[in-house]
Amino acid sequence: MSKARKFRVRTRLAVLAFNPGGVSVNQALRQADTALEPLREASLAAIDASIAEIVVRFGVAAPGRAEEPFEDLYVLCSGIIDLGIFVVGSGLDDAARYFCGLVDLSDELNIRAWDAIDVHIEALKLLRASGVAMTVAQRTVILDGLGKVTLRRVGDPRELFDRPAADN
Repeated sequence: MSKARKFRVRTRLAVLAFNPGGVSVNQALRQADTALEPLREASLAAIDASIAEIVVRFGVAAPGRAEEPFEDLYVLCSGIIDLGIFVVGSGLDDAARYFCGLVDLSDELNIRAWDAIDVHIEALKLLRASGVAMTVAQRTVILDGLGKVTLRRVGDPRELFDRPAADN
């Protein structure tokens, strides 16, 4: 019987990671922050514009909000997630993720839970205005509340991923 031989393959990434030279993680993060800084102002303005559009088109006082394309609400919320890197520690990106889950499941079930949508809109506004100044515990209470609102009104958005695909 022959003896099994093991070979350790060194990938290019492993060689680069463990050889001296290059930049440290902290240096790389500082460089990334520096590179992103010129985009900060425009990105924050885009977040504010998305929230404002959500309020105007889908907010409690929006006339005809029921006729607005629901996909647009999802796109606006997902744009906030994309730009969340510019408001680190605010919880805004997580709130937008919860909002996307609400919209996605609502659309799947053909439910328009306007009361839940209104709560999510107010949370976005609050976290954009004060999220960075809040404690982790305060943000957690808000985010947990958003999850509970969604669960109570339309169900668990995570179920979307657990369902078998429909046969066409």
